[in-house]
Amino acid sequence: MKRLSLSLLTLLCACESAGVAKMDFRRTPPVGVTGGTWVAKFGTQNITDAELAARFSEMNPYARARFQTVEQRRDYVEGLVRFELLAQEAVRRNLQNDPEVVEAARRVMVQQLLKKELDEGNGGVTDAQVAAYYQAHTSDYVKPAMTRLSHIAFKKEDRAAAEEIFAQAKALAPLDAAGFGKLARERSNDERTRELDGDLRFLSDEELSTQYGPELATAAASLVRVGDLAPTLIETPKALHIVKLQGRQLALNLSVEQAKPSIQQLLANESKQERFRALMDKLKKDANLELNESSLAAMVVDPKAPAVAPSTPAPGFIPAPPSTK
Repeated sequence: MKRLSLSLLTLLCACESAGVAKMDFRRTPPVGVTGGTWVAKFGTQNITDAELAARFSEMNPYARARFQTVEQRRDYVEGLVRFELLAQEAVRRNLQNDPEVVEAARRVMVQQLLKKELDEGNGGVTDAQVAAYYQAHTSDYVKPAMTRLSHIAFKKEDRAAAEEIFAQAKALAPLDAAGFGKLARERSNDERTRELDGDLRFLSDEELSTQYGPELATAAASLVRVGDLAPTLIETPKALHIVKLQGRQLALNLSVEQAKPSIQQLLANESKQERFRALMDKLKKDANLELNESSLAAMVVDPKAPAVAPSTPAPGFIPAPPSTK
């Protein structure tokens, strides 16, 4: 369904009771525009040069450049008139009560409500909040360089087997991760990484040294391109390793000022979600909302049943915001 123009759906008054509202479908000039000389008259309405000037001023320079001649301005005015005449004719035919029109108006109305409550509400983020978030999540903004290796590990006494598999690994194409993973899955002695095709995931040099030995960190530093294989078996105090480079991440060292824009956006979104929950909690409480869980549980929804033609427009639906717990 095409979205209806907000100028067509200007809401004049709130509901007297649930589901009952009054709407005014008359054309609405820009706020604050009065006077001027008419450039088009139709029925009891007119469009003035003052209104046109306001409309043109709202356009970006590229769009405004299309209306430099009288003929171009005339085409624009005639387009406005065509829309208004069609809107008036639709009202004369009582289409303002058409279910699709009503549902479209309800959707736009809900969008406007949420915009006023959430986007225009008090969701400002202070520098103190940004600093507190940065302090609590510093590890997200300050990280050492990380290296991702895959390895095939052998007990030190299994050097012959390690040499055999090393020869097979060297015969693989540099970017044949699946082939290397198959060797790791079938022959590696490291239970932690065997089921992951030998993947060590991203680790800093310190983590590599702590978990596997400084020899692996040194070998990692010598590898340049993704797919590079360490030229020899890497011997640590506990094992022999065939090592392959899978990726690198550069060090990250953002100050609180550098991280501020992303933190502000994150906290503003969290504030918006909390205000949305508070609004819905209040509306549900005021409406004495009840859910019949037994009836919901008793329903049978057949995913294989053929769809039937809709009798009314699809109802509006607002999903819950993601949980912050």
